[in-house]
Amino acid sequence: MKVTVLVITYNHVRFIRQALESVLAQQTDCDFEVLISEDCSTDGTREIVLDYAAAHPDKIYLLLSTANLHDNFVAERGIAAARGEYIAFLDGDDYWSSPHKLQKQVEFMELHPEYVMSFHQVELVDVEGRRLPNQKRHISQVTWSLRDYLVDCSPVETGSVLLRRKGLHPLPAWYRASPIGDFPLWVLRLQDGLAGYLDETLGAYRIHSESFTRKGFDKISSLRFWVRSYRDVFIHMGARHRAMMVKPLETYWTSLAYSQMLAADYKSCRRAAKEGLMDCPNSPRLLLLAYAPWAYVPGQLSYRFLCWLFGRSPKAAGE
Repeated sequence: MKVTVLVITYNHVRFIRQALESVLAQQTDCDFEVLISEDCSTDGTREIVLDYAAAHPDKIYLLLSTANLHDNFVAERGIAAARGEYIAFLDGDDYWSSPHKLQKQVEFMELHPEYVMSFHQVELVDVEGRRLPNQKRHISQVTWSLRDYLVDCSPVETGSVLLRRKGLHPLPAWYRASPIGDFPLWVLRLQDGLAGYLDETLGAYRIHSESFTRKGFDKISSLRFWVRSYRDVFIHMGARHRAMMVKPLETYWTSLAYSQMLAADYKSCRRAAKEGLMDCPNSPRLLLLAYAPWAYVPGQLSYRFLCWLFGRSPKAAGE
């Protein structure tokens, strides 16, 4: 088996048919299977995937929860059951826009044995599948290291990823309880090699109010979520890889504390900054926010001026 397509779904009744049809429409010269890991939906999603499995018994296989697990075991069991040399991922509310997506990525990975992972550009669409005006930025970097990904994980959407399965399983025990599924998985994989980027739009990422990372999240809640997600990986990394995470983690802690300061919640600002200093003890930004938040903005302005004076490029305050 060359490819396992792992579709992870929960309460995607409006979208799951389009996701599965986009998988079944793939034109490849290699064999692939489809594993649907369904987490006890309450909206009719399970009935739809049962129908698809019955219609395609030699292609589609189901992994069904007996109760809503709402954790990363839903992905982990699919990875453990995969038979393919490669695993492609797709959330049940997204879809692949090109019937050649799998073929292109497999060919790319076969040509580049140094890559353990590949990803491609995606189109952002709304709940009805209409293209949104604000799209992801174009990137020109083909080869991505773990350090590159930790600094900027935004180009990598789940539905664009193809992984080499060898060496991926078993996953560490902490993965199941992690607040997000894809970020730690890509970090774990990139500890063993590089990722390659295909500069083609081969899939669609759907933005809607019920999506896991957007549901009920204001800016501060979103920052708290990403701090927890980064920190959950950070504390389980070895010393070499943990050193790569210090700067991006410091940026998230600073952004959280700074946002709370702007909201005039100085108690939360100081608390977040002090927690951040436990992970990033050499951060001058967090030191200011923890013990003299009133001096943070003047301090950043002075820093920017000195950088300008000496021809350096400063970091924006609060980033």
